[in-house]
Amino acid sequence: MWKNFKIYDSLWEMNSGQSNSYIAVRIDEIVDASYVFRKTHESIGIFMDIKSLWGLRVQEFYRKMFRYYSIIGANVVYFFLVISSIFIYYFNLFLQWIPPQISVEVILSLFVTFTLIPTKVRTFIKRADIVFLLPLEWKLKSYFIKSLVYSFVIDTIKLLSLITVLLSLFLHTTNINLPIFILIVGIVFYNILMKWTEQWLENHVQFVLHRLNRVFSIYLMCYFLFKNDWIFELVLMSVNFAYIIYFIGKKRNLNWEWLIAEEESALLRNFKFINIFIDVSNLKRSFRNRRLLTMIVKRCIPYSQSSTFVYLYSHLFVRYNDYFYLYLRLTVIGIFANYAMPTSGWIFTLLILFATGFQIIPLQHEIKQSVLLYPISKSQMNDSFLNFVLGILYVQFFTLYFPMFIHTSTAKIYYLVIGSVFVYVFVYFFVSKRVNVSESALKE
Repeated sequence: MWKNFKIYDSLWEMNSGQSNSYIAVRIDEIVDASYVFRKTHESIGIFMDIKSLWGLRVQEFYRKMFRYYSIIGANVVYFFLVISSIFIYYFNLFLQWIPPQISVEVILSLFVTFTLIPTKVRTFIKRADIVFLLPLEWKLKSYFIKSLVYSFVIDTIKLLSLITVLLSLFLHTTNINLPIFILIVGIVFYNILMKWTEQWLENHVQFVLHRLNRVFSIYLMCYFLFKNDWIFELVLMSVNFAYIIYFIGKKRNLNWEWLIAEEESALLRNFKFINIFIDVSNLKRSFRNRRLLTMIVKRCIPYSQSSTFVYLYSHLFVRYNDYFYLYLRLTVIGIFANYAMPTSGWIFTLLILFATGFQIIPLQHEIKQSVLLYPISKSQMNDSFLNFVLGILYVQFFTLYFPMFIHTSTAKIYYLVIGSVFVYVFVYFFVSKRVNVSESALKE
């Protein structure tokens, strides 16, 4: 038994490569800033380089994104049509479920807050810029102003899209007129400035307090705005803007490590979305140990040669943040939907299971070629991956079934049968045609 333990752990170490939390894009995806800088420097001079650098970076980013989205364009259109239809249906059910004692202003303020909080300040800075642009930091003021304006425009578009989708809710609280629009835009601008100041926070405690301040400030400003409490709204916005202007007004150097981490995180977010439709080979994963879940995996999987790759995939799934958080998010959404709308929850459950299983398939590409040295046949490797997917989908299904079980009138036995059959058919008739572990490893 202990021998198998060592084999399992050695295989995991071989495959994971890194154990510390790390989010980045491979260096081949980070275009060398020196090339752009050198070419423009040779032609127009160093100060003209600074003025044109922003445009060059934006064009480079959108050319790269256009190549990806041109490949998946048709699929994305149909995908969003289906998702939008499902969202509209369940959103109407959600509106009917909302208890009358909960005000519409509370819900709208939460929607706006959670839309703005994940924002990123896009600077298009690259790691090589620490060498080439750091000496010219004093000349980059216009560059970073353009970054803030660009991020502000993107966030405004996102918020206007949310308002359009939730227009019926907004019209229950207030009329969308020019003063309301200006105040909403002001909240977006405040959020961008608050995000920008995060680079000067010195420790985790300051970061937590700053983030809480940002969340509650945005929420309260939205709440007073939708409640038409103009006095509280104007006082709160004045205090918040006075604070942020005072904070930014202090002379500080840019935190280049923070700028690079923000940009790489934003770029990684784009690649994660693209990776849903096509394989992005340069996408690196972020890790977390999760020792408790690792111990549970070790105890649940039998110590046998046939279970070796099931053990390996289970560890990859538990420790890779991308897959683990995807699974967790979809499960939580499914639990909430099934509890709020139990009569039609089983349809939503099937959609959740399909979305989870479909997006877990790329996990087979995370295995490395060195692991294939273990003497197990290719068919057994593929079967191990199918057994792993089958196991996590059954766990998710029974977790989603529990909220319906609470409503005894809707917890029909045939829902349980339908879900169980769906998982089995989906894995062995859909996923099985898309699994080839050995080939995916040899592509590296």
